Amino acid sequence: MLKELLHKIDAKLLRRFGYYFGGLALGVVALSYINKQKGTTFNYGPTARVLSQIRLKDTLKISEQAQLVLTKHHLDSMDIQYVLFNGDWNRDKSHVHQKPCPDFWIDATIGKRIDDNVVRKKFSFVIERCEYTATIIDVKAN
Repeated sequence: MLKELLHKIDAKLLRRFGYYFGGLALGVVALSYINKQKGTTFNYGPTARVLSQIRLKDTLKISEQAQLVLTKHHLDSMDIQYVLFNGDWNRDKSHVHQKPCPDFWIDATIGKRIDDNVVRKKFSFVIERCEYTATIIDVKAN
């Protein structure tokens, strides 16, 4: 009699877990689909938040000094986009409490194909983030 009772409880409990996890799976799929359609991002880490705040500015400017370095190393707008999505924020060199526009150092390794050879170089982008604009002040090749 006790075996039958435990079997019934286990069956009910397993059924409840099945309904719970089935509903949870449907909810996660629906939520991920909605967030993908809306373009929602989840920036939990500090580097992701800094890069997101720079990308969301109305205008991205490039100083003359930075433009000279970009031209010298054959870097283009796709490389800048790569840095703004995949770079690493160097908080030790950044001046985040500087007023009115803090500057951020973003480090990235960029590979370029030159004469059938892939050359990888490390770059540090110094980006000043103001209220409406972000400006690449300097680019340093390491």
